[in-house]
Amino acid sequence: MKRKTILALSCVTALIFAATTGCKPAASKAEAKSAGEPIVVKIGHTDSSSRSTHTWALWLGKYLEEKAPGKFKVEVFSDGQLGDTPDLVAGVKLGTVTMTFDLSAAITAATGPASACIDLPFLYPTYEDWVKGTFENGGLELFNKTLEGSGYYCLDMYYNGMRQVISTKRNYHNADDLRGQKVRVAQNELNIALWKAMGANPTPMAWGEVITSLSQKTIDALDHSLGVFNDFSLHEIAPYLTLTNHASSPFPIITSKAWLDSLPADLRAVFVAGVHEMARQQREAERANEMGYLERFRKAGTKIEELSPSEVAAFIKAVQPVYDAQRKIVGDDVMNAWLATVPKKK
Repeated sequence: MKRKTILALSCVTALIFAATTGCKPAASKAEAKSAGEPIVVKIGHTDSSSRSTHTWALWLGKYLEEKAPGKFKVEVFSDGQLGDTPDLVAGVKLGTVTMTFDLSAAITAATGPASACIDLPFLYPTYEDWVKGTFENGGLELFNKTLEGSGYYCLDMYYNGMRQVISTKRNYHNADDLRGQKVRVAQNELNIALWKAMGANPTPMAWGEVITSLSQKTIDALDHSLGVFNDFSLHEIAPYLTLTNHASSPFPIITSKAWLDSLPADLRAVFVAGVHEMARQQREAERANEMGYLERFRKAGTKIEELSPSEVAAFIKAVQPVYDAQRKIVGDDVMNAWLATVPKKK
């Protein structure tokens, strides 16, 4: 009997302990950690360790240690070490990853069509338009408004690079040039609609198949950033590069809204300021890198051509049905809010 009584008391004690410690809200846990152990910021991404995105993520650790010594521990995992993009996006909410960044389409696939408007074709037709629209005209705030209720929060935006087209066959200046051309796209309805409107034959394909498909000419072209073309030396097998700037395709830097809110106010302020500075410097660095990528491509004999203003205008007119279709999905208020961020031409 005595043994049973002791066992019962032990079980009650264990339940009380669990109730008073294991079930504390996230804020209490973060406050407890801030008083002792550092807050671990685990950053996972699929970019290579040589890209500016990774370099500046590492810089964040140094910044936080300088501004809040011993309060944060930043761990950065590149090259998909913690999983592919969908795993990382899901991991942010699960708590297995603190922060990630990737193509906006990868994020918006999990957050809905209102957020997907960020990838509308030619929304921001130049790098300067993207910077002004996003950071001066309210694009970042609008993006976060479209994420409300999803559990995600976009801290800032990295610059992945305006999307261009590289081809094994030719440069593309109009719909006639693109007609019948198999252009690899990510599996995304907006991307598919965009390329159909521009006259091409969009071909959804996993990234792992791209290099082989270009080499074997089972696809004719690929749209992506100059940084990706450079990282994989795609100009060596696809020596025609057309600078189309058909999408800004940023890298939203996302975290869990619940995790961010759980941080003590003073440390949250330091963390957010650090991410803003990290992203600002990365944008400037990657933009400068693009000039070096182009020089490398030219020296290798790549035929680089840029769309003229009249050619851009023709493509913008061609993709208007994509806007009309998206407007029907998200409504006038959402579409007009996005269009209001676009810088006005003087």
